[in-house]
Amino acid sequence: MFKRMKKHKDNVAQIDAQTGEKDTYNDLLRRSVRTALHMADKNITRDHIVTLCTHNHMNCVDPYIATQFLGARMASIHTSLSPQEMTHALKQLRPKILFVAPQSAATIEKILQDISLDSEVVVFGTSTKHTEFSHFIRPHEREEEFQPVEVENLKDTAVVYLSSGTSGLSKSICISHYSFVSQYVNFTYTENLDYEYMKQQAKRVCFPLTTLSYTSPYWISAGGLLLTSILSGNCRLVCQNFDAREAWNVIHKYTPVLLYMTPYQIMDMLDEGRPRDVDVKSVLSVVAAGSPFPKVYALKLKEQFPDADLLNGYGLTETCGVLTLFKTNDQLHRLLMQKPEKTYSVGLPLSGVSYKIVDIDTEKNLGPHQRGELRVKSKFIMNGFFNADSSEYFDEDGWLKTGDIVYYDEDYCFYVEDRIKDVFMYKTFSIAPLALENELLKHPAVKKAVVIGVPKDDGDHPMGLVVLKEGFDVSEEEIEKFVEERVPERQRLRAGVKFIKSVPMTVSHKVKRREIRQMVLEGWCE
Repeated sequence: MFKRMKKHKDNVAQIDAQTGEKDTYNDLLRRSVRTALHMADKNITRDHIVTLCTHNHMNCVDPYIATQFLGARMASIHTSLSPQEMTHALKQLRPKILFVAPQSAATIEKILQDISLDSEVVVFGTSTKHTEFSHFIRPHEREEEFQPVEVENLKDTAVVYLSSGTSGLSKSICISHYSFVSQYVNFTYTENLDYEYMKQQAKRVCFPLTTLSYTSPYWISAGGLLLTSILSGNCRLVCQNFDAREAWNVIHKYTPVLLYMTPYQIMDMLDEGRPRDVDVKSVLSVVAAGSPFPKVYALKLKEQFPDADLLNGYGLTETCGVLTLFKTNDQLHRLLMQKPEKTYSVGLPLSGVSYKIVDIDTEKNLGPHQRGELRVKSKFIMNGFFNADSSEYFDEDGWLKTGDIVYYDEDYCFYVEDRIKDVFMYKTFSIAPLALENELLKHPAVKKAVVIGVPKDDGDHPMGLVVLKEGFDVSEEEIEKFVEERVPERQRLRAGVKFIKSVPMTVSHKVKRREIRQMVLEGWCE
């Protein structure tokens, strides 16, 4: 990172999408070096955890980079986490220093007092109680001679990421230096987002290589995009809060070549509709990451971005990111991804990973078109959980259990069906919520949909929870009938359809199914 930032020193590293403020890699490197030196003066070493709790802004990656320069371990928590969730995370992490947004400082301070943790709090902004971040980017007498710490063991933990929390309180996932750098060097130069290829394509349409993403330091995707940008010398757009209408304006103003978003963000943009004056010719790739992308929206996306590739990749934080993806710079991959029957594939396997799919009940290995749990082996897999046991996440042969129901076809293109924990049983049949949600989303009045199982004597009966689009007058019974006409008898929404105002989501934009199911069972659902 240090060498590449020097190499790309005159390139624009990041642009504030709201204000237009720009940083070169030289600017970013100078601040990161100063931050590292001031952290070293406070005795931050490779033995310590450094924590970020902030939204996206021009300075938020400085401590992230500085922590890597010192060989210490970075762990981020999201500003929107509840006090209970923050307390749980900080009890696990026990950071020596925290860099926080002003609005989170009071909450963080109280939690640190409650758990008797004497950590320094640094505020991005002004503060009368805590150190201001401006102190860390002041000139330092040793900045001209600075060199990053040499990592002694590449299997040591470099970054700690919190799991999404869809099935309870989060766990702290430890990612090694080897995993992080190998995955994203692989990702940048040999896998899908080959930036040399992207640069050539960007030149073809006469736009600079710029990435638009709303991912925050809390997610592994933010670290990955930062590293790949530094390696290739391209520019990131810094965006604080996602708004569908504003996202179209950002595309129009800054002409990004790559969009990296969650499926729900893309869906909101497509529902909002592209304004007439917005030109999307610059966009060559749209990556939908974090959860399955509904089938009905894939066609809508192609209509709105006719020149772009839709890349619905698949991966886990536990594997340091991507596991399957199509490579846009590979002739065979492009041939496969353009076949209509592959529209909903999450791509082909990557080098450096071994895959097997097993029967959920017997653990017998399965072949093409047979649905089961995906398990993987790789040097990229996490070191484990920080201060917690992770043995139950591996089988007796050391394969990581992904918890996802997956199958592959005769071309080794992979397809994700659902999460094992989300699947429920009606009589002797397995019901995959994702399949029914895709059917619900085909109705023109449905904006968002979640399917859960409601306990009955003969198993769980599927219920559809639906958020309607504005301006549509339709009944719950009409939507239930719509699905009934399109699915096998066993998959009917026997528990009916209920309209809700919004879908509870985790900070990583995943549906809180447990919370929704509990709401329904307790008779409260709005």
